[in-house]
Amino acid sequence: MKKTLLALACVIGLTLNAGLSAHAVTVPAATSFRVVTGTTTAYVTWDAFPAGKVTSISLTASLGKVKKIKTLSPSTTATTFTGLSLNSSYLFSITAYSSKTPSTTVSITMRTLQAKLYNSILFGQPSSMVVGDEDQMLMALPNGGITTYRTTTPTKCSIVNLTYVRSIAAGNCIVIASNAGDAQYLAAASVTRTIIITAPINNADKTLLWSDEFNGSGGPNSSDWEVTLGDGCGTAAGCGWGNAEAESYAACANNQAGGIMTITATTPTGNANCRSNKTWTSGKFTSYGKRNFTYGYFEARMKLPSGGGAWPAFWLLGSNISTVPWPNCGEIDIMEYTGNVPNRTTSAVHYANSGGAHEYKSNGYYNTAALSDDYHVYAVLWLPTEMTFTIDGKQVLKVTKSDTGLTRWPFGPNAQNVDPKMYLIFNLAMGGNYGGAIQSGLTKAEFNIDYVRYYKVSGYGKLN
Repeated sequence: MKKTLLALACVIGLTLNAGLSAHAVTVPAATSFRVVTGTTTAYVTWDAFPAGKVTSISLTASLGKVKKIKTLSPSTTATTFTGLSLNSSYLFSITAYSSKTPSTTVSITMRTLQAKLYNSILFGQPSSMVVGDEDQMLMALPNGGITTYRTTTPTKCSIVNLTYVRSIAAGNCIVIASNAGDAQYLAAASVTRTIIITAPINNADKTLLWSDEFNGSGGPNSSDWEVTLGDGCGTAAGCGWGNAEAESYAACANNQAGGIMTITATTPTGNANCRSNKTWTSGKFTSYGKRNFTYGYFEARMKLPSGGGAWPAFWLLGSNISTVPWPNCGEIDIMEYTGNVPNRTTSAVHYANSGGAHEYKSNGYYNTAALSDDYHVYAVLWLPTEMTFTIDGKQVLKVTKSDTGLTRWPFGPNAQNVDPKMYLIFNLAMGGNYGGAIQSGLTKAEFNIDYVRYYKVSGYGKLN
């Protein structure tokens, strides 16, 4: 009996010891538990568990009652949750198991990111500059983030005070606008702009050969100018002057007073005392048969008319136009403008290409304010193989003979090495192919010319 009781006590003791030993098993908890979230993903990492201490690992990503659970091998140290909700706060938990015994759960709360929005930079074309100009403010509008500027041409220009470009030397200034985005917006693609920087023409060796300061009274000086009359019908240009223009020219539309020549386009409502055979009466005068020019620098200080459809021009035509018809005779448009685009002026050269067809090169300049608000100086430097057009010294267009692909062009020596001659024109058309629709209710438009001057530059320039 005593032996039986002793044996039973030993069995009970062994059983109790076994139970105490099972409850004493400790499963190590995860250490260095880390979570990095994206918009719909979470990358989870932890330090490796001690070998042989863990049989499996369970990870959970909980959003309220919605759970994503992963069961991984004990040697795993990272995993990725996908398909998560944007901008949501998740509870990420890790528990290790030894058989069925769990470790202490380690948790961390992290929010997924909000999807970043598309970003782009609206970078307007900066104006051409002249060496010595005031620094020009750069204007680039992104969807978000902060835009920065840099230049890849530091010998031509520099970026100052973060948002201004400074001209240093003549040439092409390359400016790049960049934006790295922010918490809400993606990085934007960089935008590159080229700013043409020119040397001041005023610094050139200039000699004044001729000018008209318009200090007289009445119509243009007859020793320099011929007044054009009519609507083009019966002339080589044809009715509407070949451009579907609405005006007819009359001498009464040209008048100088107070040092200003004013060409006025009117309807009978605008001026009942200046009429023609058309609803619109306007003015045009040319130096044809009076003054011929070969190369050199031309400039005129002018205030352009306001009103849709007004089409003033300051231009040159080949003096041989009667024997060498347009476009073979050549045309140089120093300034053209339409009141329908009040802050833009254009310059162009017209000629016949190698096949004899009309061809031209042109470009526009956009001013910050309407060109009818104030006077500006429009100019061209004409040399035998190139022309440079400017407004207030800023380059609008540069054309070289090589740009045209012509062996000889009408603006340089011909095959007999004879230099061309051209005559000067001022006019104010209305409507037409360039002027566009005439503003409803418009009855009057004024084109004011302060002066026109012609210079010899570095030996180029001849008055005939």
